[in-house]
Amino acid sequence: MHVTHIESTEQRRWAQAPIAALDEDALTLTGERRQKVLGFGGCFNELGWEALQKAAPADRDAFLDELFSEGGCGFNYGRVPIGANDFILEWYSCDETDGDFALDHFTIERDRQYTLPYVREAQKRQRDFTLFASPWSPPTWMKTKRAYNFGRLRMEDAVLSAYADYFVRFVKAYAAEGVRVSQVHVQNEPMADQKFPSCLWRGEDMRRFIRDYLGPAMEASGLDTEIWLGTINGPFSDFMLPGSSAPFSEFYDQFAGTVLSDERARRYITGVGLQWGGKHVMEEITASYPELRYMQTESECGDGRNTWTHMEYIFRQMWFYLRHGAERYTYWNMALLEGGVSTWGWAQNSLCTICPQTGALTLQPEFYLMKHAAHFVRPGARMLVTQGHWTSNTLAFENPDGSRVLLVGSNMDRERTFSFEDGDVRFSARIPAHSLHTFLIEA
Repeated sequence: MHVTHIESTEQRRWAQAPIAALDEDALTLTGERRQKVLGFGGCFNELGWEALQKAAPADRDAFLDELFSEGGCGFNYGRVPIGANDFILEWYSCDETDGDFALDHFTIERDRQYTLPYVREAQKRQRDFTLFASPWSPPTWMKTKRAYNFGRLRMEDAVLSAYADYFVRFVKAYAAEGVRVSQVHVQNEPMADQKFPSCLWRGEDMRRFIRDYLGPAMEASGLDTEIWLGTINGPFSDFMLPGSSAPFSEFYDQFAGTVLSDERARRYITGVGLQWGGKHVMEEITASYPELRYMQTESECGDGRNTWTHMEYIFRQMWFYLRHGAERYTYWNMALLEGGVSTWGWAQNSLCTICPQTGALTLQPEFYLMKHAAHFVRPGARMLVTQGHWTSNTLAFENPDGSRVLLVGSNMDRERTFSFEDGDVRFSARIPAHSLHTFLIEA
């Protein structure tokens, strides 16, 4: 067996590091193999594409190679908004013509200017690249208040039918551009009433829309695009009492359980997408519906300072979602200008930043986390269950070719020794304070 050890610290990133003879207290495998891990990806946002245009062409191409090529992260899917999201240059939908129930004025012309060129850079570098898509807001004329960042979908037959067709039209329009949308998630953060484009949903309304409108419309269209219950973003705390800061309407039984317990709605649902506060109900959902598939849909975004400490937090988040059955892990902004300020004023992290004055492109700490995982864990890898005192710091995978990958992170303030033992594979390695490691074990 051959073991490759790649290490990153805040001062020294993506460097080969040694291994040593087995020490005590080794991590071991239980023999249990869990979900297939189908890939890693990021989100295609207009502000990211605008930022990349300010980089030198050679630097931009090198960064895109790092994201999507097999020699880099090998991202094999991505996320796009249906209409405007919170990292858009200006708010829009695909049909803002009031009362256009026939969607005669539906268009993705704006996507052709901004989103699709970004996606095509991924397609150049990654065969069979695919997308999942979700709206942040329906067209404003379909809402109870004519605003992108307020209100709910009007639960009227004509509106619901038109909105279901809106999803179908979007998928078909992207297909006509040579871009496959393999999944639609019904609403980005259905529990978020925000300054940015948003739309609140009740569990019973989501159930009705999927069961009676979106599911039948997708089925009748002949598309193979999957419908996912996502992207669930609440409740925002565990086991909170009614009347506290997390509304009762966000709890498992009131939202996810309401939708999934309806057999007619569930027959159209392939999986559940979760982000932010959705992690607080993930265990309840997966326990009751193990037959469904699960994915993490948006990495938590930080404050634009791109610190090593926040990367360590995102490692903990990655550990949680993959340990709890997620088949994919999705980063949020792949690129932003320095400062990372959204259209509505929130500075957020990104995998790279670009200086608006010089065009200099800088890889940020969370890029290295994504590469530590995505470069080594191949689509179709199986999550492996570990036991031992390093379990809460380790993600273990078996690739389709039989190689194994250990992703190890330590947020501690002191150096430790990591040890691993499985059959004839027995080794140890020095783990510096606040460091990230990948061990690739090959025959």
